[in-house]
Amino acid sequence: MSSSSRIEALLESVTIRGTKFPNRVIMSPMTRGASPNGVPSAEVAAYYARRAAGGVGAIFTESVFIEDKGTMGKFDLEGGDDKKTGWPVMFGEAPLEGWRRVVDEVHAAGGLIFPQLMHLGIQRSPAKGQSWSDIHISSPSGIWGTPEQIAALPEEKAAVMNCPGKAMTEDEIWAVIKAFGDAAANAKSVGFDGIALHGGHGYLIDNFMREETNQRTDDWGGDHVGRMRFAVEVVKAVRKAVGDDTLISFRFSQWTHHDVDAMLTKNSDELKGILDLLAEAGVDIFEASARDFRDPVYEGSDLNISGWTKKLIDKPVVMVGGTGVRRERHESALTPPQVVDNVDEIMERYAAGEFDFLAIGRALLNDPNWLQRASAGEPFLDFNPACLKMGYVE
Repeated sequence: MSSSSRIEALLESVTIRGTKFPNRVIMSPMTRGASPNGVPSAEVAAYYARRAAGGVGAIFTESVFIEDKGTMGKFDLEGGDDKKTGWPVMFGEAPLEGWRRVVDEVHAAGGLIFPQLMHLGIQRSPAKGQSWSDIHISSPSGIWGTPEQIAALPEEKAAVMNCPGKAMTEDEIWAVIKAFGDAAANAKSVGFDGIALHGGHGYLIDNFMREETNQRTDDWGGDHVGRMRFAVEVVKAVRKAVGDDTLISFRFSQWTHHDVDAMLTKNSDELKGILDLLAEAGVDIFEASARDFRDPVYEGSDLNISGWTKKLIDKPVVMVGGTGVRRERHESALTPPQVVDNVDEIMERYAAGEFDFLAIGRALLNDPNWLQRASAGEPFLDFNPACLKMGYVE
């Protein structure tokens, strides 16, 4: 890539905890669901290797399930009628061998790769052939959100979520924490370069962090420190599992999938409290996820969530959200976006010190060579709606 590129500053290498990133562009996690029975296919390996060959500094994989009854089941793994789809997992001999192949091919293409480990939490819903009564839903308080959030759901889901569920027991909580640690150890054993934890968007870790979904009065709830305990213990378990030489990244968001206007933190003091606890537990990198990177987060300031994160914590920050594409704020993730050239505004924010790494998602799904085009100043490819189809790994 040309040293005179307009994204020259993002092409500089950086080393964190002994891991050298060749540049500051990260492929953002995007669910592909091309792993029947939880096993990443050869096509998945080739898909990630193509993005590595395209030059991104690191790949953060699609969400990968830990082993727990509340985050996956037989139907989730078997996928669709074509038997070519299914959600990947980070446990079991066959899935781990599948991931080893993915890691080896990405490394051969010159890339770094982190798995995004996650638990669905309250976001779990029935797969094909299931009803709500067939599945186990894990959550801190057995509630999906506020009455207003529930009222905005599709009628069938609202009817179920409006009924009080079962809060996780102490034993269930510790079992999930252990499962995160076990998954991280498995990931390290097959050669991953670091661990990414999904703590945003309304999944389980996020459920514990939010007052709307965490109404517990024990040590796992209460004020922001209590609500952060689960996330902190997950990070500690992962750090213990992978040791001091492995990077841990943590994604968080103000918004959730069911409420894009939600606010995890109401002000910068609350945000700093969360960041400090996570950093102390062992987080090296913060992925600050916004619906759109232009969105200011607190009244009276133009800073977005990554800018505030960078201001409040002395850790590398990833800017996430609409960086390579544009869609309306309330549109579904399955709505085809428009590929846009945001490079000049992105570089202005980088020069202002608002982030350290840039996350690119759908634009890279659409074009493995997006970074090369950005570097050369070439026009970006029009978005191909077919790449949003579940199982797409071209």
